[in-house]
Amino acid sequence: MKRIYTSWRSKWRILCMSPIFLLFFLTANAQTNRYVISGKVTEEGTNAPVPGAGIKVQGTNFAVAAGSDGTYSLVANLAPGNYQVSVTFIGYKTASQQITLGSNNNVTANFTMGQDAMGLDEVIVTGTSQGTTRKQLGNYISTVKGDDLNKAPSGNVLASMQGKIAGAQISQNSGDPAGGMSVKLRGISSANSSTDPLYIIDGVIMNNTTTRVTNTSGNYDGSGFVGNIGQNRMVDINPADIERVEVLNGASAAAIYGSRANAGVIQIFTKKGVAGKTQVSFNTNFTISELRKKIEVNQSPVKFGGSVDAVTQDVLTPTLTTTSPVTRYDYQDYIFRTGVGTDNNLSISGGNENTKVYSSFGYFNNQGIIKNTDFRKYNFRTNLDQKLNNWASLSAGLNYIKSAANEKPDGNSFFSPMNSVTIIGNFHDIWRRDANGNLMAVGERGRVNPVSVIEDIKQRQEVDRIIANSTLKLNPIKNLTIDLTLGVDNSSQNGTTYIPPYTYNVNVDFFGGGTSLDGTQNGYASTASNKTFMFNNEINATYQGKISDLLSSVTQVGYSYQYERGRYQLLQGRGMAPKISTVNGAATALPGADGRTELSISGAYLQQNFKYKDHLFLTGALRMDESSVFGKDNRNQVYVKASLSYVLSSADYWKNASMSSWWNTFKLRAAYGQSGNLTGIGPYDRINAYNGQAFIEYISLFSPFQLANENIKPERQDELEVGTDLGFFSNRLNLSFNYYNKKVKDLLLPQVIAPSEGYTSFLNNIGSLKNTGFEVVLGGTPIKTNDFSWNTNVIFNRNRNEAYNIGAMRLLSTNPGAPVAIIDGQPLGVFYGTYFARNSDGSLVTNAAGIPQQARDGAGNPLRKVLGNPNPDYNWSFVNDFSYKRFGLRVQLDGVQGGDVWNADWRTRQGVGNGKVAEQEQLGQLPRGYVAGVYAIEEWRIDDGSFVKLREISLSYNIGKVKSISNLTVVLSGRNLISWDKYKGYDPELNSAGQSTILRNIDFGSVPIPRTFSLGLQVKF
Repeated sequence: MKRIYTSWRSKWRILCMSPIFLLFFLTANAQTNRYVISGKVTEEGTNAPVPGAGIKVQGTNFAVAAGSDGTYSLVANLAPGNYQVSVTFIGYKTASQQITLGSNNNVTANFTMGQDAMGLDEVIVTGTSQGTTRKQLGNYISTVKGDDLNKAPSGNVLASMQGKIAGAQISQNSGDPAGGMSVKLRGISSANSSTDPLYIIDGVIMNNTTTRVTNTSGNYDGSGFVGNIGQNRMVDINPADIERVEVLNGASAAAIYGSRANAGVIQIFTKKGVAGKTQVSFNTNFTISELRKKIEVNQSPVKFGGSVDAVTQDVLTPTLTTTSPVTRYDYQDYIFRTGVGTDNNLSISGGNENTKVYSSFGYFNNQGIIKNTDFRKYNFRTNLDQKLNNWASLSAGLNYIKSAANEKPDGNSFFSPMNSVTIIGNFHDIWRRDANGNLMAVGERGRVNPVSVIEDIKQRQEVDRIIANSTLKLNPIKNLTIDLTLGVDNSSQNGTTYIPPYTYNVNVDFFGGGTSLDGTQNGYASTASNKTFMFNNEINATYQGKISDLLSSVTQVGYSYQYERGRYQLLQGRGMAPKISTVNGAATALPGADGRTELSISGAYLQQNFKYKDHLFLTGALRMDESSVFGKDNRNQVYVKASLSYVLSSADYWKNASMSSWWNTFKLRAAYGQSGNLTGIGPYDRINAYNGQAFIEYISLFSPFQLANENIKPERQDELEVGTDLGFFSNRLNLSFNYYNKKVKDLLLPQVIAPSEGYTSFLNNIGSLKNTGFEVVLGGTPIKTNDFSWNTNVIFNRNRNEAYNIGAMRLLSTNPGAPVAIIDGQPLGVFYGTYFARNSDGSLVTNAAGIPQQARDGAGNPLRKVLGNPNPDYNWSFVNDFSYKRFGLRVQLDGVQGGDVWNADWRTRQGVGNGKVAEQEQLGQLPRGYVAGVYAIEEWRIDDGSFVKLREISLSYNIGKVKSISNLTVVLSGRNLISWDKYKGYDPELNSAGQSTILRNIDFGSVPIPRTFSLGLQVKF
């Protein structure tokens, strides 16, 4: 284990903890009386109650939530005097009034809340103990209500967020029931490091790394298998437990998190208990998933070459001119099925003014559309809010998750069900068996039979996870709040893989698909585990001061400490005994793995806010981080932020102007911030370490090929953001516009060094990255009557990415053959390869037989250029919510324009003779040798990834009260029902490289995203 550096951590602990003990003495002799503040919170115009609205006595720790009928009763022990009481709720303007506490111990305060489509009065939490209103922020932050995540349930919080976040590109990499999701906020923020945002749930920093514990990639490198898509661990979070999600897109918003926030921050807040009558809710959904689109397959009655079982190269051997009659099959009818599932959630909420509890239990089960795949998850959550005394309260939460998945090898794997049928011609009877009932070999290349992939290969992953948090909130004196938060995320992944010995072909090479292995080495088994433990501790203090009648101040200081430990273990072997599926049954042990990591990061910040009247806001902050992973000369990193918000519509001159009658909101904002990327540096990358390996009955030590950089430092991002928020016609029409320019310097890239150094590369801070773009959010309520309302929202995102100062071009080798490159002046991860020769008019150059030719130079060498860009030109979403009396309808369209795809599957289908281009050649509609002539030209594999999807549609009917049921609603919904695209594969929204930063839009064996129908009941008691 390596030393975890703590050079100034202990000093900060003492400095930050000492005010707590001092403040206990300041409050010891405070004289207070017991007051009961009660009233009702109603909606302006309709007088309907606003259940769940939060009522708080400002500057104190006394707060309560309104009950289901809008009433509240707040008991407070306070000194006599004047106090400000405020009411807040998502979607409504903050309502405030001053009350006087004197000889009368019962005070009545009723509130009327007007709807706030712009959300300027919403309280946003940005990494400090006390939130601030959106009005005061100089940067744009997206908020999604929990109800909007569950109108068309997906079981995955990230899938439910698709199309609802400005500046976000959220895509599904695979249609596997627990398939990974990729999230990129305002473009790519790194080259080799993670660009997934930092996830925080109720103050707990989550571990969202994707680690594969089932191993069948087909790329054996001597130390294990190359990782595949894997599960995105956000699948563990139950969307039904979420109250709201806040997304901090850029560095100007996320700078307060320092070295952890280079890719933005997503904060999830779960539901809390509400004082009053106990509320019981039960939701259940029955789900059907099916393949949305089938691929056309070759229907030619003949094939080139000899019999079906002849060892030939078929289409790729143009010298074969003889044909043989064949029967064509559509293997899709075998590997795909209609999957069913269920999603059930039970929650109980209640309590009194001192104790409030929310508890829930969830059960999710979903069959995949690939046979013999499924995903099952159990969730239990409980949140407790306990008032300890007049100036102290405690909040605690516990979430336990247990999941299990029966999997099949996924994208990038030779054994994926999709690849197993892509790499063989569709003229084989894959269901044939010998006299003993064993499956027969598959034809021309000795491939593994796809039926064996579906029925015999066994992969299972099980996860146990506990996420816990506690927050102690203190209000020792008026206007001072101190928070101490502890969070733990402890998870354990266990996976097993079994490939049986194939009796029908003892020479099958399960690593590469060839015929080179001895039959005694047939079969494979592995067991792997990945255990991670994360702990974070934060202490924050906030003081609200009034400098004058016009100027007020909020000062915040804080300290945080995060510790992370991980361990990965792998045992594997091959040469399996029949009917034995464990590693102990392997004749030959393969090199295993035992990796252990440990790191820490600590930081302190100071933030100062000033407010002039209620329309000019200025914020500045400074943060310093120290981490054990940074080089010795870069141990400490400093980040700054500044923002300005000017709400013209809150100024007196605007309110008195005639335009204020129809132009209700006008806000200008600007922000600048810095942040870092902790994920790009491994815990021991700064140290030249050695690994042990057996050698002639002795232990030998060998070093990795990459030379350590003792002065490694994190990638650093600087971002400038400007924007405006506009509201018209009583805020029934609102518009937000954001422009950003963010630059990432000190990119972490391996640098080639001379072999004489004893290494092949050196991890260094070289090169930069730039993202510029804008976001437009247009929303409104075109129609609103007593019976009918129509709410609409449009989000448009445009991002341009460019790498610069990289030096020499870097061309990466990938399993699907995608020529991914990092080139100065180009977007990150472009496809750079060979292309077709063209005439001056743009038409293809062909030979005498009519076969397109490859572009070459004068010496006959292939020419290369940028073939495509996986980054989209822009993406957008269009959401409409309609309600008529008891009916509700929600429709969401998502669109992506541009974003080229490396379609390796389509090209392979032509090469083995089961694609439509191969059919044309076999029928004589294309010249003989056409497929073979264009097969190696890489431009042939580029496909258009543009699409428009009917992402969500939901129709609900509120039945209302039925006997003992207080509210009953029936919901019929669907997801990913239609995709309007020209893509030649199943779906342009995919990536066989999973959450990879640099490898994107690669189609190689990915499970298609299914369309899903759900029928649900929502019951409240």
